[in-house]
Amino acid sequence: MFDEAEVIASASRAFAKTGYAGTSMDDLVSATGLGRQSLYNAFGGKKELFMRAFLSDTEDAVAAIEALRHGVDSPIVRIRAQLLKVAVRYGSAREQPSLFAKAAMELSSQDTVVAASVCRTFNNMQSHYRGCIIDAQEAGEVEAGTDADALGAFFLTLIEGMAMLGGSGVSRTKLTTVGLTSLAAIPLTDRGRDALEGPAGDWS
Repeated sequence: MFDEAEVIASASRAFAKTGYAGTSMDDLVSATGLGRQSLYNAFGGKKELFMRAFLSDTEDAVAAIEALRHGVDSPIVRIRAQLLKVAVRYGSAREQPSLFAKAAMELSSQDTVVAASVCRTFNNMQSHYRGCIIDAQEAGEVEAGTDADALGAFFLTLIEGMAMLGGSGVSRTKLTTVGLTSLAAIPLTDRGRDALEGPAGDWS
């Protein structure tokens, strides 16, 4: 007996570390604690286990941004908190980027199913960042005429890029500077600037 979700999470970490091509069945046996035959019986093989892990990771990526959208802090503070969270989590290679990010780079040009899922997930993530900008507009923190679509795409690209750079060894300090500097791209109102003078929000 084994916990299927735990096995998938362990496989996800293994694939995220070394990529699909660089992860062998022996690596998956070591990562999951299951025997080779058990993995085949339960999941069908390396590709099938990878897709289970990949799709689970894409769901987690969207859920994390959805949680940002519905946080308790003011919208503009939630955006800043996300920037800080990524800098701290991934800076200096403390953690490797997610399997979703790894697969987007490694397999999107080779696998149409992965490519379609990556595109769909990026669109969903962008919509939540866009929603956060709209919330900030409605809260009077961001000027009403701001292009929320463009800023949603901007922060999605920036934050995913920060995670990749951090996983490559770029320091937390540098990533924090990048993240905080990016806030200048937002046309804030006086209320928005006042909000950013307060507590940093939940970035743990």
